[in-house]
Order: sequence, then structure tokens, then C-alpha cells
Amino acid sequence: MSGNVERSTAVAEAMADIRAIDAAGIDRDAVELIRCRLLELAELSELFPWSDFPADESRDGSSLYLLSQDVDHRFALYIQSVKDTTEAPPHDHLTWACIVGLEGEEVNRKYDRVAGDGPPRVSEEFTVRRNTGIAFLPDDVHSIHVKGGALNFHCYGHDLLDLPARNYWAEPAREWRTMKVEFPVVDAR
Repeated sequence: MSGNVERSTAVAEAMADIRAIDAAGIDRDAVELIRCRLLELAELSELFPWSDFPADESRDGSSLYLLSQDVDHRFALYIQSVKDTTEAPPHDHLTWACIVGLEGEEVNRKYDRVAGDGPPRVSEEFTVRRNTGIAFLPDDVHSIHVKGGALNFHCYGHDLLDLPARNYWAEPAREWRTMKVEFPVVDAR
């Protein structure tokens, strides 16, 4: 088999398993199972070389490659490629999410939301790197911080571009706002 056929087969098998996990209902245990299944997929790192997923230097040095997505916009798997540095403010996803490392490091800070409209408080910090990952429920809040580049799987229960506006903490304004994800995604299916 060629590398692309092997990659497509491995992704299809992983996503079939993830759909089955989701069908039983999503809770902390379920997203942990999804994270573990993505870790198995990441063991096939030779199918996902950085050279096949370069970061777009014309933007912010970060690219998102779509590997799999159902017709109804559910169960989307991406590779995020970051050349050097990128950050995302504290935000939720409105769907479950898992991030698993292939290369480099991505610091994820999880937050407790403060009652009312106050700022989130860091409750945990976890570095996603090769052979590790982190999982989130739809209302979990986290931020992303990459320095030195990273290549990671980002898997969601729903396509990011099809989600309604998500909540994020706007630090300069010191308030919660909503944002619609509108960045380019490279279709790598």
C-alpha cells in the first residue's frame, strides 16, 4: 500500500472506533477512550510526517489540515501544524475535543470558570507531546500555547467551521465574548 492509502485506512479505522465510543454517550470516560484511540493512531507517526503537513508561513505560521469529517459535519479529525509559535485564548468548543501529540510541544491550560462574568482561573497545565494527549467535554475551557513548533491531532465531535460561535476570554477587555471559527482549513483527505 502507498503511504496515503495506509494513512486513509488508519484514519478511517480510528474514526469508526471513535464514532462507536460517541454512540454510547459522551462523558469523561468516553473522551478518555477517544484520547486513547487517537494515541494508537499517533503510534503510526510515519504516516503523518511534518513534511506532508507544513505550516503556512503566509498566515500566522499555523495550518489546520482536515483528515476526516462526516457528511453531517460530525467527527472531524485535523492535524494542526505550527511552525514556531501560536496561542489561543481560553475558550470552549461546544463539542467534545481531544488533542494528541505527534511532534513538538503544545501547552494546554485548563480553566475553572468563575461564577458570573469573571475571568477563568487556571486549574491545570498539561503539555501535549508525542505519546500524550488531553481530552475535553463541550463546556471545558482551555487555552493553547505553542513555542518551538508542534504537529498534533485535533479531534472534535463536530467540524469546527460548522459550530456556532464559541465562548472565549478576551483578556484586554476583561470579558467573555463569542467568536466564530473562520480560519482556512486544508482538505487533506
